[in-house]
Amino acid sequence: MWFCEKIQDLKIEEAVINFLPSWWYKHYGISYGKEMYFDPDYRLDAYLHMKDFYYKRFGKETGTGCPNPKPIVIQPDFDNTFYQSMLGLEVQYPVDQYPMGIGALTQEQIMGLKVPENLWDVYPYTEVKRQVEYMNQKLGTNVPPMMKTRGILNEAVQICSTDFYGYLLDEDYEAAAEKTMEFIAGVIQQQIRRNCESDPDFMHIMMNCTCAVAGAPAYRSRVFRYDWELYQYCVRHGRKIGLHHCGKFDDFVNIYGDMDQLSYIEIGHESSIRPVLDRFKNAHVYYIMSTELLNFGTANEVREKINEILEETKGDWARFSIQVPDLDVCIPDENVFAIIDSLKK
Repeated sequence: MWFCEKIQDLKIEEAVINFLPSWWYKHYGISYGKEMYFDPDYRLDAYLHMKDFYYKRFGKETGTGCPNPKPIVIQPDFDNTFYQSMLGLEVQYPVDQYPMGIGALTQEQIMGLKVPENLWDVYPYTEVKRQVEYMNQKLGTNVPPMMKTRGILNEAVQICSTDFYGYLLDEDYEAAAEKTMEFIAGVIQQQIRRNCESDPDFMHIMMNCTCAVAGAPAYRSRVFRYDWELYQYCVRHGRKIGLHHCGKFDDFVNIYGDMDQLSYIEIGHESSIRPVLDRFKNAHVYYIMSTELLNFGTANEVREKINEILEETKGDWARFSIQVPDLDVCIPDENVFAIIDSLKK
């Protein structure tokens, strides 16, 4: 469960604050581990306690959060391990961190990859469906199970290890690289189609955390066409599509530039924000704050950074938001208050 608190009624559209599992484990003893992913009752109880703890610690004083959270259906989120789980790789579930996949596919396994006919019949999607159906019955709701879509290069690195960056540059591994990306693109396309059957407003977000590591030239020449094909598929079928790029975006603005129907773009803290707002007029832009600044900076440094961001985005606050991610055990409470106070109207 990726816990986040959305804060609205700000100068900008919204801010989203996220605390890491390590923060919850140290401060409140809330354990992730296998229970968070396989026990829907435990996960709901943890969620309600998290909402309550956030409100008492930060929300009451700042006017954010919810004093009386209500039970809701929360799907299990296997985070970066959906594909490892689907393909039979080992997954570990630490008590103070998100799940971690262990191992990688062999060349022979890669060349044998096939997109399942119906992902809902394949683990871990069977587990997602089972838990959602159980919670609907318990809460008297009718929430449809959804498949969490990911990103092509992200998932290639997850199932092939970081060796995949080398595959992109070595012609001896070209067939394996192409097969891997074709498989992932096929899975994502089916996920989009099945999700839209339940929710026509579903938005696929291309999770491209790893593109900055690969570098703009390698991404453009080897990976981009797969993202472009998914983008065109969504546009052609009237589906929403967004982009998560938590690395520096500056070198990628022109690569993604023809994706003028993107509804949502997240950019990393080293990125220049104004060129993105100007180039992608239809997109809501989220700026991802530096976790180093948040966890180790002073409250004054946090305020100065937010004021700098507000100045750069002036005139586009209605389609601009800030992501405040991965707050760890070391973040001072005053930095959280500084974020909220600096963004208030």
